[in-house]
Amino acid sequence: MTVNRRDLMHLSLLATAMGAVPFNSSLAATRKDNAVQDHSHDFDFFFGDWKVRHRYLKARLAGSAEWLEFDGTSRAQPLLNGAGNVDDNFLDKPGDPYRAATIRAFDPKTNQWAIWWIDGRTPTGLIDPPMLGRFENGVGTFLSDQEFNGKPIKVRFLWMPKGDDAAQWEQAFSADGGKTWETNWVMQFTRTHRPVIELRQYTLHPGKRDVLIDLFEREFVESQEALGMFLPGMFRDLDRPDRFVWLREFADMDARGKALPAFYYGPVWQAHRNEANPTMVDSDNVLLLRPAWSGADFPKYGERAPIGTTGSGKGMVIAQVHYFGAGVPDGFVSAWSEAMPGRIAAAGGKFLSACVTEDAENNFPRLPVREGEHVFIAFTLFDGTDAKPVALTPELAQRVKATETLRLIPTARSRIHA
Repeated sequence: MTVNRRDLMHLSLLATAMGAVPFNSSLAATRKDNAVQDHSHDFDFFFGDWKVRHRYLKARLAGSAEWLEFDGTSRAQPLLNGAGNVDDNFLDKPGDPYRAATIRAFDPKTNQWAIWWIDGRTPTGLIDPPMLGRFENGVGTFLSDQEFNGKPIKVRFLWMPKGDDAAQWEQAFSADGGKTWETNWVMQFTRTHRPVIELRQYTLHPGKRDVLIDLFEREFVESQEALGMFLPGMFRDLDRPDRFVWLREFADMDARGKALPAFYYGPVWQAHRNEANPTMVDSDNVLLLRPAWSGADFPKYGERAPIGTTGSGKGMVIAQVHYFGAGVPDGFVSAWSEAMPGRIAAAGGKFLSACVTEDAENNFPRLPVREGEHVFIAFTLFDGTDAKPVALTPELAQRVKATETLRLIPTARSRIHA
């Protein structure tokens, strides 16, 4: 079946206009663990913003050894509630700069991804057949039968993540049915942004929690997100009746340093601060965090109820805050990512995010954060409110100094809910 480029470009531009940025995976480790055959999270490592170095063979299947090199950028984000994704690319090719997009869709029946490339220079033509494949042993292989210069060829994409902040993609053609391959395009990706997350726990005067939540959800959600911040969740602490907990995410520390003064010196906070501040006993219980690995930040696709919705959202989030004496030990994060996803799933939980302490200096001192602490925090969503924390394996537990458990009930307008 052929697909018109205009239709796929339309979908790509719509996704970009929605402004989604990286959501988390069920773990990047799922692509490493071949015992887990779910490949729906193969591309979660790729969500975010990247600098790209292109190496492009000048003539294909012609015995050429002349390569062109140029720079570019790419932004990848989820679609279809996580079952697809899109990346928007700028290629600064000398004399011919252009934009292009990739659309990917996952088929749970075949456990494979389909990939389409859209060249912005020819947006109304027919698109090539999709590349099909998945990741195995840390390498993504995707194949397709196509034509080149009127002759049948095979096309191969290879994806090779290199840690949290780098990746490589290669394209190769074969004119002999896959016996030999000529690589003709290499993209080397370097991540440009790492999200920063605040876990904010406010202690309130008795009886004032719902007063602040009503004000917060009416006035402070959209007004912060309009300035580039993202609020994945707001919660009532189930065990502390005067505690309001919420999460705030920034693209990086520079974005935080710009967004916070824009909000707190801006018109919305100035108009309502005299309503908000009297409800609070303490608003300085704040941990500054970053995702524990690429793709471990909070999901961006949850629906938010409209303004005016009251009450509570469904389900419960359990946040397990693991404390360490002098930094998170080497290997703890990777060991957790290998051992814990299966235990969480077996307990009926859905992994949301894993974070570690962000060591950067607080660049908005007006809002204090807790300093000198070293934590790893795992956030898990359960359908009911009677769930128990999922215990660490003995090997992980012996490396932890102390653990604090937060049982959090989503507010009505939290994006995170069951």
